[in-house]
Amino acid sequence: MSVSQRDQIEKAFEDIQKQDIALQNAVDKNLDSEDPLFFKNLENVQGDERDVIYISCTYGPQEYGAPVHQRFGPINRDNGWRRLNVLFTRSKKRMHVFSSMQHTDIVPSANTKEGVVAFRNFLEYAVTGRTSHPKITGNDADSDFEIDVASALYKHGYECEFQVGAAGYFIDLAVRDPGSPGRFLMGIECDGATYHSAKSVRDRDRLRQEILENMDWKISRIWSTDWFSNPESQLNPIIEELNSLRSEVIEPIPIEETSLNESEQRTLAFLDEGKDLTVEQALKHFDHQVISAESKGIDTDKKLPSTSMIDALIEFQPTTRSEFTEMIPQYIRTKVDPSKGK
Repeated sequence: MSVSQRDQIEKAFEDIQKQDIALQNAVDKNLDSEDPLFFKNLENVQGDERDVIYISCTYGPQEYGAPVHQRFGPINRDNGWRRLNVLFTRSKKRMHVFSSMQHTDIVPSANTKEGVVAFRNFLEYAVTGRTSHPKITGNDADSDFEIDVASALYKHGYECEFQVGAAGYFIDLAVRDPGSPGRFLMGIECDGATYHSAKSVRDRDRLRQEILENMDWKISRIWSTDWFSNPESQLNPIIEELNSLRSEVIEPIPIEETSLNESEQRTLAFLDEGKDLTVEQALKHFDHQVISAESKGIDTDKKLPSTSMIDALIEFQPTTRSEFTEMIPQYIRTKVDPSKGK
């Protein structure tokens, strides 16, 4: 989903190759095939198709159990849904999706971009094989009765959305799951404007509820006359059912920070110092500050990257492994000592 994640995954794959000669030979052979392996980010995947596509979703909680920040990079843009549409149609046979969050971690609102909604629906489909497509309208309640019910539920820890659309119908109150706010636990029908404007008894009651329940909605109904005479008798059974349906609220577990070794500290210092440098300046600075310090006593053409390889990188500036293989001469690539790679 992002350039930095693409680079990190590609580097991790290359690290594994260095420990597995058979894998390295297979990858080298694959690069000469008609449809070679590629690592691409969301914005550069257009035009490429493969039998199998692996998608890594990038986004997720900062800490285990923490809510997911509703920021999704290029997906949040006006044309984000188009980029996703391209990505989701790249595989000919099979797709594997890796995600540290569920579709219910995405909490759409009336102003949520179409791309974010599409991303949520895709994750839901990847898990369940279908999508519920609830539509958050942002509309106000139809009556004071609905506001009264929503306020009572809020006191028990449940937030509600008014007039949520599903299957061409609108549910008076949709109750969110406190442990997974992107998921609705229940739809509550109140005998307000929606009920009175329905076309027929069949449409109003049996058919409407049947369709919604077939989409995994739990539907409850509260009559205003019963509510105003004894609200607790109407509310308590609903609270009991909601408590049985809700997810557990997980307390966030902070991610432990790991200490950096001397080499990692030098690399981090370089990244901070070299952020405003040109490619040539950055590579030479990196060679001087990090590579040379790690390669004392090693011939300049055997260290990794070697002096000649740095010159070639400055000239050709490859951005992927395949471009590196194509652009950097083989005699330069094979002369270095592979045991010095990290």
